[in-house]
Amino acid sequence: MPLPPPDCPREASHQRSITITAYARSDGLWDIEGHLTDAWTKPVPCAGGMLPPGQPMHSMRLRLTLDASATIVAAQAATDAGPYGEACGAIAPDYGQLVGVKVAKGYRDAIRRLFGRTAGCTHMNELAGVMGSAALQAMWDVMTQNPDEKPFSIDGCHALKSSSPQVAQFFPRWYRPEAG
Repeated sequence: MPLPPPDCPREASHQRSITITAYARSDGLWDIEGHLTDAWTKPVPCAGGMLPPGQPMHSMRLRLTLDASATIVAAQAATDAGPYGEACGAIAPDYGQLVGVKVAKGYRDAIRRLFGRTAGCTHMNELAGVMGSAALQAMWDVMTQNPDEKPFSIDGCHALKSSSPQVAQFFPRWYRPEAG
């Protein structure tokens, strides 16, 4: 269902786009590639002068390579555009610190711990965060092959609460009725 129409006239001023593509590699690993861009509809000031409308002020890319357990085994970051030129992209190599982090509960906390405040790039951190859920979606089949492990999605949202009808129907082994 689409959003209802706005209640007053409006004009677009900014667009943020995040695209994420997952690749199953021939060596059994997964590449999750993300790209974040920010662009304005009017000229905006940046360190190099005025940025023309539509030209991205931020264009950041991140590739996470994961094994079958969703542990990051390689990470590469790149900044194509940033408001402070090369200074923005200088932090990109530091995102190699994501190696060893598991994309699971606590993943976003690990990003904050490693790259919070001045230790990272706000936009790269944001991109890394949303890439986690995309990775889990892409790897769903791999990560749910062990019938003895509770699927990671149970108790991860309201629809898959352990006591929900959806869990009772699709994951009956893990259904837990609410204490009444």
